[in-house]
Amino acid sequence: MIESNASRSNATTKTIGKALHLLGLFSPETPEYGLSDFSRAAQMDKATTVRILASLMTGGLVEQHPETKRYRLGIAVLHLARIREASFPMIAVLQPILERLTLEVGESTHACLFSGRHMMTIAIAEPHRSTRVFIDPAQPLPVHATASGLVFLAFADQPAVNDVLRQLRALEAYTDETVRSEEDLLRRLSEIRNSGCAKSSRSFEDDVTGIAAPIFDWHGKVQATISAACVSTRMTPKLEREIESAVLNAAIVATREMGGAPPEIFVNKN
Repeated sequence: MIESNASRSNATTKTIGKALHLLGLFSPETPEYGLSDFSRAAQMDKATTVRILASLMTGGLVEQHPETKRYRLGIAVLHLARIREASFPMIAVLQPILERLTLEVGESTHACLFSGRHMMTIAIAEPHRSTRVFIDPAQPLPVHATASGLVFLAFADQPAVNDVLRQLRALEAYTDETVRSEEDLLRRLSEIRNSGCAKSSRSFEDDVTGIAAPIFDWHGKVQATISAACVSTRMTPKLEREIESAVLNAAIVATREMGGAPPEIFVNKN
């Protein structure tokens, strides 16, 4: 049987997809996997899992502990991250903006990128006060339960939104305030598009109110988010409006400093 170029291309694409799926299974809760656990989590047979892991290990993206034989992320991930930041600096641009925002609002602030299903925190600034929201930079943030995720989805391309909805399947409830249905989620996204900011109170953690705005690239597409993570019990309507204005202004500054142009509606709101 002669294998066509299309067949080989499809097979390669599927293999790459499986490799990315394996890499995506690593998390702060599970930084290492034994082979059986890895195969089970990936829903692949062991032979396929071993074959893909061997390729990832050759590239340095995965390594194996010499004694426990458990798999973990390799140092090549750090190398790629350094190249990305050196070539297209984001953290260096966003960190000073976050620090100014934190000084202004007195709350923890952070910037996030979308990582395919969750929001990934890339920069954090904390206020000098004893009671503040702790942001774990390694914790993936669910798109439907956080202000960062909601504002990203609100301004993302429709195919990206549809893809996320397909992946979510069921919207996991973290608190009683978490969005629980696709209908409610789509309604929230429409409201966010009209306001320019997302507010998510007690939807991921019980005493946290998130207020987030989008950062746009030079094509006018949302590329990141900037947020204030506030202690809910000290929020008042007046304070929320002040923080929302400050977050929106910070997002506009970040957009411009990263070479983008904020939509006119955002500039007019501020």
